[in-house]
Amino acid sequence: MQEAKILSLANLTGKTLLQSGAETSRVESCIQQICKHFGLRAQTFVSITCIITSAKNKEGNSLCSVERVTSISNNLHRIDQIHDILLHLEEYDTSRLEKTIYKIRNTQVHKTSTLVTSYFFAAFFFCLLFKGGFQDAIMSGIGGILIFYLSLFTKKLRVNPFFFNTLGGFSCTLTAYLWYKLHILNSVSYASIGTIMLLVPGLALTNAIRDLVAGDLLSGISRACEALLIGTALATGAGFALFLLFQLEMM
Repeated sequence: MQEAKILSLANLTGKTLLQSGAETSRVESCIQQICKHFGLRAQTFVSITCIITSAKNKEGNSLCSVERVTSISNNLHRIDQIHDILLHLEEYDTSRLEKTIYKIRNTQVHKTSTLVTSYFFAAFFFCLLFKGGFQDAIMSGIGGILIFYLSLFTKKLRVNPFFFNTLGGFSCTLTAYLWYKLHILNSVSYASIGTIMLLVPGLALTNAIRDLVAGDLLSGISRACEALLIGTALATGAGFALFLLFQLEMM
């Protein structure tokens, strides 16, 4: 049935936006705009784990589509691509829109080498931002590369985000301490902070505030809790590493 396919495609587009880090209001607006373009009157409910859309066709028959969302990341390029589609939606039929959305979902935006370089320099400049020295920044950048490969490894194992962030906080602190014991660094703090900043949930916290201001209380509170849990996981990992190192020093 063509109308069911349109509704499913609209939900898939919204899911792509949500998984790329878009706020709830943008996802809802996108789904409703696509449905309206193809002659459906839609009402949609979006949370960070689920998208539910109900629509009526011209005859008044109702359809419903549900998309489960299991992971959210940061991919502003995908959000920009879908935004461009919505601006020129009159140029798309169902077939072309479907091909474009699947192409966006399946295309890797950046090469691995580009991502590794980005992780290195992001951690490098975060360390400098927190008054670390040049040597601290270099070691922090190396820690950033470690975080990148750690994220790839945990994705393959399908590890939940709380464990990944706990492991990330633990690894950052342990790596910085290793540089310190090798007399490469004078302090553990700057290098570990620069690397840990890569894992801080800035986008989740920003979207939580945007959703709350827009009146999407459920999504806003959920995103705020997500940011709090990630922060707790980072603190737990770093704290456990410091505790373990302190115990080893005392032996």
